[in-house]
This record gives sequence, structure tokens and C-alpha cells, in this order.
Amino acid sequence: MLAQLVADGIPTAELAPHFPGFPASAFEKAPLPGPRALTPRLPTLPPLPKATALPFVANTATAASAPSIEGISFHYVPLIQCSFPHADPGELTSFTRKNGWLELTLGTTRPDSGLPYGVPARLLTIYCASEAVRTRSPEIYLGRSVHEFLRLLDVPVTRGERGNLRVYANQLLRLIHCTLSIDENIRDASGRSGLHIRQALFADEAKLWWDEDHGVGQGSSLQLSSVLFHSILERSAPLSTRAIKQLRKSPMDLDVYAWLVHRLFHLGKPSAVTWLQLSDQFGHAYAELRQFRRFFLDSLERVRVVYPDAKLSVTETGLLLLPSKPHLEKRAPSKSR
Repeated sequence: MLAQLVADGIPTAELAPHFPGFPASAFEKAPLPGPRALTPRLPTLPPLPKATALPFVANTATAASAPSIEGISFHYVPLIQCSFPHADPGELTSFTRKNGWLELTLGTTRPDSGLPYGVPARLLTIYCASEAVRTRSPEIYLGRSVHEFLRLLDVPVTRGERGNLRVYANQLLRLIHCTLSIDENIRDASGRSGLHIRQALFADEAKLWWDEDHGVGQGSSLQLSSVLFHSILERSAPLSTRAIKQLRKSPMDLDVYAWLVHRLFHLGKPSAVTWLQLSDQFGHAYAELRQFRRFFLDSLERVRVVYPDAKLSVTETGLLLLPSKPHLEKRAPSKSR
């Protein structure tokens, strides 16, 4: 993750406070991995580091932390490759999406709560991943800090029976009760195939205080599960906060944007993706492939406005992705005062 940001030209002075403990050599630009195969083989992931024991204390001065690294937000890669439902899945207690060698199944420990879905689930997950990367801690503060993050994205913070604070509180509960099961087909250097399974609760523990409008109040916090926390540190992708702000009204727009940024960054040579493959990944509840294609292309048009350097061609059979310039703009080093 740090190598991606360094390669994009983000100044060391801006990155160092967010990656404490890293040696100076980690902030030096190094060559990125070479071209990948047309259908990439997923490597066996290294063992998870042992979780650091942290007290679960909700409240106090540290809760007033900045919403995310300025200009940069982070998203959990498996939820980029296979995302949440776009619309309310109703009484469903599990939801599965497939993307090539990866299959993600979302479940819930509270069937009466339901599965997370839509824009709020995505923005809340981006907030939690960004805070985990920024603080290097599984404890995520809620309340005012979430409100600040939403305001940063120009999401209206409204109260009352029909206010969106109530909606975000509901989606937060769904996330806290959510389970993730990630199955990845793997292959070693000898060609032997296998399956890597990673299962996690979204949160091990949460303490929520309700304000007068039943939104999540100050002093609330959640503790990401150890498996998810370490996986977020290992497998998060940097996104432009400004782009998220411009695309925040549509779950499909957010999904297509995050996928395109992540996929093109790692692309070494042209890669074809069929409409059926795209539908398996993004086509939530579309009855026909042609209907999905129409909605996907509408989203793609809006995404290309915020990511004009994305190189791709639309074909009869799907998309042809081409190696592209990294999305995050290079910045001039900050002037010291």
C-alpha cells in the first residue's frame, strides 16, 4: 500500500505521519511488480501477524481524530472485487458475489437486522478502512468523526425520523453484525492448486450511544475483528476522496470507480473482461444481461469523468482494459514554514 502511494508521487512528509515506525527506506520509490498475466493467479497470502491487544475504551479526546488522510481514502480490496448489495436484500441472510478466482459471501449474525447495502454501507466501510490505515489501530471512533467524514463528502447530515443519520445508524448496525467469508483459489510455483479461506466478523465489539434523533452519538466506537483489521492493513487500496465525493450518490458508481482504479493500477498488459464476468461482479438484481450492461455503461461514463486517464475500450463482448496512468495525482512537496 505504501509502495503504491510512493509510486504515485505522494511526498514523504505527507505519508510519514500516517505510517509511523516505517524505516526511511520504505518511503523511497522502488520499481513496482512487473506485468501480470491476463488472468492473474492469486498468490498464497502470508500468515496474519499476531493481533495487538488493545483496550476497548470508547470516548475521550482521541475520538476527535481527522476523518481520513487528506485527499486519500482507503477501501478494503475484497469489497472492491466483490461488493455489498446495491439495494435492500430484504430477508436474505447471505449474499455471494464472484470475481474470477475470488468469491465473497456476506452473512449476518442477526437475521432481524439484515445485510448492509447501498451507498451508506460503502461509505462507512471506506471510513473504517481509512481510519484503520491512518491510526494502525482496530478501534474505530464513531459519532462526530463519522459526521465529519460525511460532511467532507458533502453528504447532507440530517436528523429526525427521515434523516440520514438514522439511516447511517441502521447501516452501521448491519455492518457490526456482518460476517465475511472470502474464498480464493490459489496456485503455487509447482502448479499445485488449492483454496485459501479467510473468515471474519466485521467487528468483535461495539459500544454505541444514541443521540436524541437515534443517530450514533459522540463516544461511540467499534473494534474491528482481528482478522479483518490485519487484512485491511494488508489489502487496502488508496482512492481519491474527491472522486468518492463526486460519485457518492450511486453504489454502482462507487463500485466501478474503486474496481477500475485498483485493476488498472496493477495492469501490465491489455486485459479483456466479458459482460458476463462484469455481471457476476457488479450485476446485483438485474434480470437480463443487456439491462445490466446499460446501467454499467451509464456508471462507467460518470467514473471516467473523475478518472479521465483510465484507458479502456467498450466492445461487443465486454471491456478491454489497457495499462493506465495511476489515478492519484502527484503532488508537489509541502513548503516548510
